[in-house]
Amino acid sequence: MIPKASDKSSLVRRIRRLARDRSFREEENTYLVEGPQLVVEALESNLKVQLVVVSESFSQDALAAKIVSSGIQCVSISERTFNTLSTIKSPQPAVALVECHDKKLEELIDSQGTLLVLEEVSDPGNAGTLVRSAESFGISGVVLVGGVDPYNPKFVRASAGSLFRVPFTQADESQSVLRSLSDFGYLSWAAVPEGGVSPETLKEDSPIAVVLGNEPRGLNEETIKACNGRLSVPTVGLSDSLNVAVAGSIILYSLSQRH
Repeated sequence: MIPKASDKSSLVRRIRRLARDRSFREEENTYLVEGPQLVVEALESNLKVQLVVVSESFSQDALAAKIVSSGIQCVSISERTFNTLSTIKSPQPAVALVECHDKKLEELIDSQGTLLVLEEVSDPGNAGTLVRSAESFGISGVVLVGGVDPYNPKFVRASAGSLFRVPFTQADESQSVLRSLSDFGYLSWAAVPEGGVSPETLKEDSPIAVVLGNEPRGLNEETIKACNGRLSVPTVGLSDSLNVAVAGSIILYSLSQRH
């Protein structure tokens, strides 16, 4: 039997703030994972799940039973109140409160694997999609420079669980990140709309970092100059440029095919 929380409890107020307030998430070092399947993935990813909250009707579901069997504290709230907490049009009947899990840049560098650097990519959907692609194509870690909050609910959903498994870190500006990468033998490649080399032509004799910029400006000129070279995705047609999530995913796929 899952205990029920009051609709006016401090827990309900806390969930509502975690869903909408970045500064509160940072203060609490906690974020929300929405949806039964993502909640189960979070539980299976060895994250520090503090609490799972389910809607009253879902408390009898088989997936709810699996969540309860994990040993994590679980409570239910009324359907009506639960629906007011959701950040999506079709509310999911389970949310988890999870401790934030940023890594240090040095931990990502230690892998000596390919890294993805996102400079001021502001759309959480695009950034989350790129983290998903990073996992799919064997990227060792992601560096988020300025802009997007990895714990934004839209980012979490777009990553489709990859956020739980791909190591990532946050940084204030690109130059110090690029210097650190260079100090440890990395070659940084700036993704630009045209004029760069094709990703699959890169050699594998040094670890590399792919640097992507935001829409619509792209990378800062100083960042491009600080990189070791430039990458571009060859295109056919009249489109001016590819969406950053599409271009980035193509680059990551191309890199994964080099061997």
